[in-house]
Amino acid sequence: MDAAAALCLVLILATTTASPAVYAQQTNNGACVASERDALLSFRAGIWSDPQNLFSSWNGQDCCQWSGVRCSNRTGRVVKLDFRNNLFMDDMFDEWSGAKPHAMRGNISSSLVALHHLEYLDLSGNYLGGLGVPIPRFLGSLQSLVYLNLSCMDFDGKVPPQLGNLSRLLYLDLDNTWKPNYHGNMLHIEDISWLLNLPLLRFLDMSGVNLGAIGNWVQAVNMLPNLRALRLRECELVSLHTPIVHSNLTSLEILDLTDSGLYTINPAYWFWDVGTIRHLDLANNLISEAFPDAIGNMTSLEVLGLGGNYLTGVKSNVLKNLCNLRVLTLWSNRINQDLSQFLEGLPRCAWSKIELLDMSLTNLTGEIPKWINQWTDLSILQLSSNRLEGPVPLEIGMLGKLKQLYLDGNHLNGSMSEEHLATLVNLEELDLSYNSLDMMISSNWIPPFKLHVAYFPRCKMGPHFPRWLKGQRDVINLDISDAGIVDDLPDWFWSVFSNVQYLNISCNQISGRLPDTLEFMSSAFIFDLNSNNLTGTLPQLPKRLAELDISRNYLSGPLPQNFGAPFIQDLLLFENSINGTIPIYICKLQLLQVLDLAKNFLVGHLPRCSEETTEPSPILALILYENNLSGEFPSFLESCSELVLLDLAHNNFFGELPTWLADKLPDLSYLRLRHNKFSGSIPVQLTQLGHLQYVDLANNRISGSIPRTFANLGAMAQEIHTFGNPLVWSNERPANPDTSYSPKYDDSLVVVMKGQYLDYTSNVLYMVGLDLSCNNLVGEIPDELTSLIGLTNLNISHNQLSGRIPEKVGLLRSLESLDLSYNEISGEIPPGLSDITALSRLNLSYNNLSGRIPSGNQLQSLIDPESSYIGNNYLCGPPLSRNCWEPDAAGGDIEEHQQEAKYFYLGLAAGFVFGLWLVFVIVLFRTCAWSARSRAVPSRWTRLPQGLELQLRRG
Repeated sequence: MDAAAALCLVLILATTTASPAVYAQQTNNGACVASERDALLSFRAGIWSDPQNLFSSWNGQDCCQWSGVRCSNRTGRVVKLDFRNNLFMDDMFDEWSGAKPHAMRGNISSSLVALHHLEYLDLSGNYLGGLGVPIPRFLGSLQSLVYLNLSCMDFDGKVPPQLGNLSRLLYLDLDNTWKPNYHGNMLHIEDISWLLNLPLLRFLDMSGVNLGAIGNWVQAVNMLPNLRALRLRECELVSLHTPIVHSNLTSLEILDLTDSGLYTINPAYWFWDVGTIRHLDLANNLISEAFPDAIGNMTSLEVLGLGGNYLTGVKSNVLKNLCNLRVLTLWSNRINQDLSQFLEGLPRCAWSKIELLDMSLTNLTGEIPKWINQWTDLSILQLSSNRLEGPVPLEIGMLGKLKQLYLDGNHLNGSMSEEHLATLVNLEELDLSYNSLDMMISSNWIPPFKLHVAYFPRCKMGPHFPRWLKGQRDVINLDISDAGIVDDLPDWFWSVFSNVQYLNISCNQISGRLPDTLEFMSSAFIFDLNSNNLTGTLPQLPKRLAELDISRNYLSGPLPQNFGAPFIQDLLLFENSINGTIPIYICKLQLLQVLDLAKNFLVGHLPRCSEETTEPSPILALILYENNLSGEFPSFLESCSELVLLDLAHNNFFGELPTWLADKLPDLSYLRLRHNKFSGSIPVQLTQLGHLQYVDLANNRISGSIPRTFANLGAMAQEIHTFGNPLVWSNERPANPDTSYSPKYDDSLVVVMKGQYLDYTSNVLYMVGLDLSCNNLVGEIPDELTSLIGLTNLNISHNQLSGRIPEKVGLLRSLESLDLSYNEISGEIPPGLSDITALSRLNLSYNNLSGRIPSGNQLQSLIDPESSYIGNNYLCGPPLSRNCWEPDAAGGDIEEHQQEAKYFYLGLAAGFVFGLWLVFVIVLFRTCAWSARSRAVPSRWTRLPQGLELQLRRG
């Protein structure tokens, strides 16, 4: 590529113009200078680890014959020391995994100052520093140096200004972006004026060196007239405010300011008038300005990298004069155009020259144009994560130089056949993930290419296993997940893909028995086989394996006592038929972060890991729900200080909850212990866990009261973030457009909410809940619970709680489910309950609540609202059929209604008394009448009227 060619040019110039002696071999038979030999031996004495045995040849008197040492063929003086660790990229894994790295370890002896003629020093990729160990100042005394490479080392602290004494320097590389054995090591510069003393400098790389304190870095760099390559990636550069009057960088060809926190590319502050720049990379910054027209004047540009910014108004016709353009990356900017229109605006004079075109995540629409075949030099085409639609044109198969084709995350449809791929003989990486494509490829087709990356998630490849993959033995990353495959795993599968690093066949219906061992897959790093029909036992795993997911299959038998993969980080085996006990080998996995053995048939106690190791465990998530495990709360968790998620639900654990939770598990965020036999009270120490956002202690034997200190759970009272959460994969995998992150578990946490069991997927990251139901809790509901305003689920049902519902319950605005049923709660329902607009499930049944049921807002749209209040004999009003005299929703004077009711009942009583008196009087008159009739001579004035007498008789 262009960058590599330019870099090679700089290297050649930097190492040949200084002195021919730099690369000259020792040709005379005399021994090297004794003082320099002694200096080299002192240097070796400071190296206490030499994995590559670079010093094995350091024998005899002639140091010029030693490995890594070159001398002048004229003077015998040491002019070159080359101890570059060419395998330092491999050390990224080795250092992480604890395997033996290739880098030297030790320190740089000051004896090197005796090498007065040293012109070339390369110690890159070695561990010769450490936390608090800066670049040695004495290196500034090696004034003959023209080449100094200290990149990819582990120095820390201030870059010594003494490097400004190296006035002959042509090449200076302090790249600190890749930090081996990183523990916070950071180089920084407080004063860059020493750079002005290096006028001959042609190559400068200070990537990863913090320049945040340097406000005049542009002016300083502008004083290096011979500079040809400048790399300042990840340097935290400050914003530019002083315009450049005149640029002295008349030879600058490479400018790389990737990921340095830049906000502006205002032409007044930059090098747009440098007509020699061929490589310009400003990717991964914070530039949100309009696309600068000045770029269109940089006619020498061959490489233009602007991806990962927020540029607006990106118009391709601005680049119409860039006829030398070979690499264009605009990913993650908002182009917001039709793909065909944008491509037509790019310089036609460069259509046949462009080798790399990356416009991923730019909101492109439309179809891939058929005339894409005119871009005959295209080697890399990346159009991922846009809104492209329609079929993939057959013409894309005419791009014979194509090595990488990324069309993932679009709305492409139709089919892809052999005709699309038959002439792509150079194809190495193919990503068609997350489209609606049918792979209509014959099972006996033999592809002309050898893929290294093959990504087909959610493409229809089945129902038969794609046999055309049989010849792809060079595949490193293979993903055929959710591809509609309903077939047996072919016999050749494991041998053909024995060199894979990433393998994903999940979410199909693939059958077959796992082999007894996968140790032969020595490069394997990530295996995802979940949600298939695989059988067998857990095999012996590859040594380098970091992530394994064989959940939702049919694995059986016990876990092996030693299943390999000593450096594994994530082990997911949930929902199988694994039985037996958890082996002690789990305790020896010193890098294990996630262990999920849920929904199996495991029995017995958890192993006592403290007896196996004295090292703290890095485990972040332990998920063991729905087994038959027993014992007290696991004591080995005391050494798991980084634990975030603990799920022991649906087992037979017993005893009291420990009081050391806050001290030993300070980062605990999810605690799920439901359906066990835990007893005792809720320890106050539990409420000191500041990160705790989900607590489920339901269906145990816990007694006592609810601690008022639950108000200390700050994570339940704030917005939840997913950064650093163990439920998100840390390693890169194909981008899923359905989510901005990749959840590790399909149902890592089963939440009882809204009256039902819900399998939470990625949403578990945002779950904030408290479930204390089905215990023996007594006392009142603490008012302090209403401060947990982030709660989405609160369930304290089926206890013996009394008192009233807290008046400020309406503050819990995020509640989706509230269950207080089956308690002895009394009093009225607070009106503020209607303020919880997110509420969709409410259960207050079977308590002693009274008064009018509040109305308004969400309470009117609850599911089966009447059942929310049954079992409370003194509640009235809608949705119950029981009317009440209390005021309606419009309000009123309750005392007035009570007074009216009092008068009503008094009147009713008076009427009853009067009626009773009237009956008494009538009976009395009747008695008198009968008495008068019995007399011989009745008196006329005492005789009753005939009508009344008749009535009395009938009565």
